Formats: sequence, C-alpha cells, structure tokens
Amino acid sequence: MRYLIRIFPSASDTGSTERTVRGIASSIGGKAVNAKVTSYGALEMDVFLGSRADFDLFLAAVEPMGKLEFYKDLQEPPVFLPTAEAVAEAVSLFNGERFWEAHEVLESLWRVAQGEEKRVLQGLILVCAAFVHLQKGENRVALGVAERSLPLLTWGDESYHGIGIRSVGEAMEGMLRAGKLSLLRL
Repeated sequence: MRYLIRIFPSASDTGSTERTVRGIASSIGGKAVNAKVTSYGALEMDVFLGSRADFDLFLAAVEPMGKLEFYKDLQEPPVFLPTAEAVAEAVSLFNGERFWEAHEVLESLWRVAQGEEKRVLQGLILVCAAFVHLQKGENRVALGVAERSLPLLTWGDESYHGIGIRSVGEAMEGMLRAGKLSLLRL
C-alpha cells in the first residue's frame, strides 16, 4: 500500500527526520522515499507498507517526531470532479505546497482534454513538476522543467478557470531569468 505523508518535525533538521522516517518504515517491512521539503520546513514522503495495520503502526511511531499535517492513501481511486472543481482543488493543493497532488489532479483533466486546453494543462502540470523538484532540492532539474512549461502557458482568455495563465507564465519567466524558483501562488 502507498501513502503520502507530511510531517512538520519538532526538530529543525529535516535530514535527521527523513532518516528516522525511513528507518521506521524499514523496521516494519516498508520503505519511505521521495523526500520533499516545503518552504516552511515540513517533510513530505511516499510511504510503502504491506497493510493498513502496518501504516497505523508507522503513524504511531512517527507521531512523537512532530505534527502530522496530513496523510493520504494513494491506493484510493480519485473522485471524479467537473473541470472547474478539479481546477479549484488543484489550485488549493498547489497553494498549500502540495505540488505533486496538484499535478495528479491536473493530469486527470489533461488525459481527456484536447487542443489548446490540453496544452495549457500540460504547461500547468510542468509548473507543478518543477516545484516538486524544487522541494526535492533538485534546483537544476526544477529550472529545466520550468523552462519546458513556458511555451505551453498560453491561453486565449484572461484565465483558465480562475488561473491567470499569462501571469503564471510571466512569473516563471522571471524566475528562469533569476536562475531560481521561488514560491508562486495560482
């Protein structure tokens, strides 16, 4: 079973917390991978364990390490949402620095979209992916992915379901010129 967790460690050393989380998962026959760190120091990881009971044991073991912000069972099928609601959810996730989840929601729309809509969704998905790489400390990769998003971030209207596509593109261009990604709100 696969879960996504985010913990705000009580200690300021996320590297130490990451090693401990990995050790706890390993001790019960699982693994914790894909560490990502938010701008405010929370640690997000994918956790693979054999059963829900193992995950409950894992949660009990990590609880003393800090505040568990959320966890999500990634085996649960996504709920169908109309486009406007799915975009609103993706925006909320993105603005909460849950970039991977925002990427997944947008990808569900991208799969069925066509034409200009498919292209703009791909651009937004790449923006999400760039920020996932930033959270993983992969700055060069993040910039490369951000650069790939630019030609896709065009939209005929002022916004795409409330997202100002032009302003997102301009923000990404500015970050690329500066050679560093910084937080962006959709």
